[in-house]
Amino acid sequence: MTNTIMLIDDDINIIQMLKSIITKNKLGKIVSDLNSGEYAVEEILFYNPDIILIDYLLPYKDGVHIVKEILEEGYSGKIIMISQVEDEPMISTAYNTGILFFIKKPINSIEVINVIKNISQSIELEKSMSMIKSLLGNVGQNNKGDILIQKNPSQKIEEIISDLGIVGELGTTDLIKLIEIILEHREVNPNSQYILQELYEKMANEESITKSTQISPSAIEQRIRRSIQKCLSNIAEMGLDDYYNAKFSEYSTLLFDFKQVKQEMNYIENRSKYRGKINIRKFIEGIISKIDV
Repeated sequence: MTNTIMLIDDDINIIQMLKSIITKNKLGKIVSDLNSGEYAVEEILFYNPDIILIDYLLPYKDGVHIVKEILEEGYSGKIIMISQVEDEPMISTAYNTGILFFIKKPINSIEVINVIKNISQSIELEKSMSMIKSLLGNVGQNNKGDILIQKNPSQKIEEIISDLGIVGELGTTDLIKLIEIILEHREVNPNSQYILQELYEKMANEESITKSTQISPSAIEQRIRRSIQKCLSNIAEMGLDDYYNAKFSEYSTLLFDFKQVKQEMNYIENRSKYRGKINIRKFIEGIISKIDV
């Protein structure tokens, strides 16, 4: 079944570009497009699209406020935010509000395609699992059936970590644990949001008790950040070896801002003294989008 998509951006050129990308690559059916936030909440709730691509800064009402309002009204679709915003606190605010991905302008078509494809796969999986659970609901206890149907999230995480080449890296264990905590959190309450700093504190407290020594939340964050930075370096190396490598094409846009991947490639080739930057939340949400939950 084709997923429905709504576009909200005050730049008509961006709207047209997204329409072209979505239509040409058969990524879904566009049910509506808006160029301001004035009636966005009402329109979203009316059309109830599977996927929303929404600009951060909009006339009348910005994207973050619109997302908060529609989630409070029970909207359960997937949200992608697009913007020129570079301010990290603003980006973190957007993620904390409930968006899945943040695509920075100028728009990169490969990133848009991969992000929508991965979100669409996640939607199809959720629909399939919901249908299966509904069918099994009247069969009584069928644990064997459930085991055959459901995949182990931990194994899936390990497969992705292996693809990214950071098995054994200091901080990888922390990264895996962080993702597992978020998955457990969402299993209990799918619509609730998480604050990374609170999770770092929880992990630090648990490690402090286990090791009988004080571990700071910032130490946890830095170990995770170094592992993700190593992932970025590995992906950039992969792209330099083969720009059309399937893993590079997927992970470079799913887990990172593609512009930062290019920056890391320039750094590796000594064409820039600055490394590419990573966004922990984007990286985590990218991995989660590929995990069967």
